[in-house]
Amino acid sequence: MKHEEPVDSMGVTFSKVTRICTLVGLLIMILFGLLYLFGLNPYMDINSVAKHWGKPAYKFWYDIKGNDVNNYSWFLSHLSKMDSLSMIGIFFLSLTPLVSVLFIIPHAKKIYKILLLILAFELIFSIIKPIIL
Repeated sequence: MKHEEPVDSMGVTFSKVTRICTLVGLLIMILFGLLYLFGLNPYMDINSVAKHWGKPAYKFWYDIKGNDVNNYSWFLSHLSKMDSLSMIGIFFLSLTPLVSVLFIIPHAKKIYKILLLILAFELIFSIIKPIIL
C-alpha cells in the first residue's frame, strides 16, 4: 500500500510551475540548438567552436571572435543567430526559481510573503548580475 503525505498548496504550485518552466526552457534550448547544429544562421562557426571548445573561456572567445567577452551580454546583440537564441532557453531556466516563487507568494501567510519577496529580489539580482557585470 502506498502512503502519501499531504502537500500544501504552495508546494504543489511551486512544483507545477517549476516543471512547466523547466520544460519550456529545455525545449527552447533544444530547438535553437538543433537549428544551430544544422547550420541555420550561426553566430559562431560550429567547426571553429569544436576546435577551440576545451580552452578557457577568455581564450575560446579570443580565438573564435577575436575579442574578450566578460559577461553574457554578447548574445543580446546577436538575437537573430541560432546559437544566441539557444541562450534564451538558459535564461528562461534561470528564471524558473523566480517565477515559481512569485507564483506561491499569493498562497503564503504574511511572514512568508515577506521572506518570499526578499528571496525574489535576491533571485532577480542573481539573474541580472552576470548579464550586466
